[in-house]
Amino acid sequence: MDKVKIKNLVFNIGILLCMGFMANGQTSSLSLEEAIAIGLKNNFSIQIANNDSKIAENNNTLGNAGFLPSLSINGGTKKSVTSAKTEDILGVKTESSNQQTSNYNMGASLDWTLFNGFGMFIKKEKLGSLQMLQQTATRATIENTVSEIVIAYFAIVQLKNLLQVQQNAIDFSNSRYELTRKKLQIGTTSELAFLKASTDLNADSASFLRQRVSLNNAKAKLKALLVLDINDDFDVTSTIQFNQLLDYANLKEALFSYNSQINLAKQSADIALLDYRLTHSPKYPQVAFFTDYAYNHSKYNWGSTAVNQNRGPVYGLNLSVPLFDGFNKSRASANARIEAESSKLSYQQVLVEMEASLWQIYNEYKNGLKLVTLETANLQVARHTAKISFEKFRIGEMSDYELRQIQLSELEAENSLLSAQFQAKRSETELLRLSGKLIEDKKSK
Repeated sequence: MDKVKIKNLVFNIGILLCMGFMANGQTSSLSLEEAIAIGLKNNFSIQIANNDSKIAENNNTLGNAGFLPSLSINGGTKKSVTSAKTEDILGVKTESSNQQTSNYNMGASLDWTLFNGFGMFIKKEKLGSLQMLQQTATRATIENTVSEIVIAYFAIVQLKNLLQVQQNAIDFSNSRYELTRKKLQIGTTSELAFLKASTDLNADSASFLRQRVSLNNAKAKLKALLVLDINDDFDVTSTIQFNQLLDYANLKEALFSYNSQINLAKQSADIALLDYRLTHSPKYPQVAFFTDYAYNHSKYNWGSTAVNQNRGPVYGLNLSVPLFDGFNKSRASANARIEAESSKLSYQQVLVEMEASLWQIYNEYKNGLKLVTLETANLQVARHTAKISFEKFRIGEMSDYELRQIQLSELEAENSLLSAQFQAKRSETELLRLSGKLIEDKKSK
């Protein structure tokens, strides 16, 4: 293989990759707080949830609960033209033709339920509970979306740093390649060592390309969450910072008060109990008030009456007393009671599951922070070892194979630290979401 061609190939790859990496650094910067603000404004799931909350608010009215009367106005006109022919039992015939009748009518009616077994009061309470339920569901959607944004953002941070690690690996391998080339020219190393250096540099360059694709894909995911143009580019911070050490007791206390899933289960159980109470409403007498005002005007061109006109109000009360319906009301009430009990059991199940999740994730969080500390110390040793090893390789006290293994160990240490930081941040974010503190935590920054 032509050594000059190898040199040119590796050199060109390195230059292109470095230029690509620097170009990424020239894009506009996007902070986590800015990303969350954009997501809260643009994300489709949040917009839909907000619309659902508005619908629930619109439904929570006295009219929808049945407190208000219904009022309608109606009117019409009718004209008829008839011909008639009669014959009595004596054979006397009577005929009339073109008998015209004109009728005009107008009226207003009002119906008002006065008592329906307290059903209207229970329904109004249910409408208020449904509005609160939808507000909680909207909050849950916002929390989940913010959590996704935070995780997607720091996934980009991790991949950006991994890309820098790969760039450093290219620089390291390129230094080894240049040193080996010079040694080959003066005859102090073998062509095999030179070929290995070339192969390792190409391998690092290929890893860089794959890492850049992963970074771009991660950015595309965040752009979808923020509803940004797919062609827009941005840069992110280079560090993953952690909040002050989270306290389990405080998280647990907040979990039972502010966790959206727990609140949704509790509110659903309360609504199921209201549904059970509603089944008793039809068992009571139903009282309704009604009134009508009618105006009717009829005009004739035949017979002894020329005009007939009447107007006036009609009003009264309707009373309905249920006596027997085949036990259907009792059956519906029994089923609603069972559903209310099931909803209460579901609420208790969510309590147990959320507490278990909090405990598990908190242990992952504490372990993750310990790993970050250990991996940081390990990386410092790996970097120092790589620096010393390259000097030994330069003066011929270390083989190219040993140097490559030490370089790979440093890469592994870099990757392990970045992975530990990302996993710890993911656990921290999930703890804040479970405890209902995620939104407040981000707003306070």
